Amino acid sequence: MSASVSLATSVSPRWRALLDERAAEAVSLLCAIPGVRGVIVGGSLGRDEPWPLSDIDVLPVYERPSETAAAAVAECQSALVDWWAASGRAQTLDLGWLAFTAEELRAALAGGPALVAERVAADTRWLHGLDKAYGGRSGLADDGLIGEFTAFATAVRFDPVVVAARREHWRGEARRLAAEARSAAEDPAGATALLRETARALRLVRVESWGERLGSMGREWTRFEAMAERHGQRQQAERLARLAGADPADAVRRGQLAPLWLRERIDLALAARRAVGEPIDEARNARDQLAAFAVHVTRHRPDLHGAWTGSPDPALSEHLDEIEELVTELA
Repeated sequence: MSASVSLATSVSPRWRALLDERAAEAVSLLCAIPGVRGVIVGGSLGRDEPWPLSDIDVLPVYERPSETAAAAVAECQSALVDWWAASGRAQTLDLGWLAFTAEELRAALAGGPALVAERVAADTRWLHGLDKAYGGRSGLADDGLIGEFTAFATAVRFDPVVVAARREHWRGEARRLAAEARSAAEDPAGATALLRETARALRLVRVESWGERLGSMGREWTRFEAMAERHGQRQQAERLARLAGADPADAVRRGQLAPLWLRERIDLALAARRAVGEPIDEARNARDQLAAFAVHVTRHRPDLHGAWTGSPDPALSEHLDEIEELVTELA
């Protein structure tokens, strides 16, 4: 972690205007694809709560299931991301498997919270898609169906039956992951990854029980601590953070071991968070980025693994025992 933010990692004063312009560009091109009814603009931009590193989160709505339309959407996504990077300012366009059909939206509106809860319990596309659509908007202002659904998704996200289904999902995930972590104990790196995923699942059990949501993976541990503080459970949050490899006390050391690309990300995230008035210190900002990218590397780029991930966990056996206790207590 460098002492100051370099020119390469400064935040443009035009960041919000650029996000809005690129979101409009994405909506226009995606909605012109045959078979695409429209799109939901979700995530922090949809909720009108972006920060300079926000993704543009888009959920396509297809007229009907269509591999041809889905392939065209993926091609459009790739072309836009390549163009934005080549134009001088890279931008992430997050869309893909989180998509719906117009008929699914109509059925959800007709079925109400009980049907949504059933779908959340049975289909991770609805589990994650509903959360991403929360507070969102239709990309096309004149699409009544998608506009009605986004308002419905926001209203139903914290309905008791939906929250209960979400909480039960994460309880089940915690139990499954803890058992897999124990079974993988002879593979310390694999067991560490499963241990951390268990802690993340337990964290979401807590978040749902508080009637809150996280979002923004690059800021989520600090947000979780703040939520826990409000609910009188700061010590439990710190315990889960330690088990998930997200202890701010270790962030400075691990930040010094991080590859250059991640050090740049740490600096840029700090500047971006401060640009929107977030009260964040360097250690917790570094912790949030290290924890997020350790997950990304484990899931997508294991070739980038290094000592900065804090894996294998040096106290793995002790922590496996501890996470099993928490599964029993919290799940």
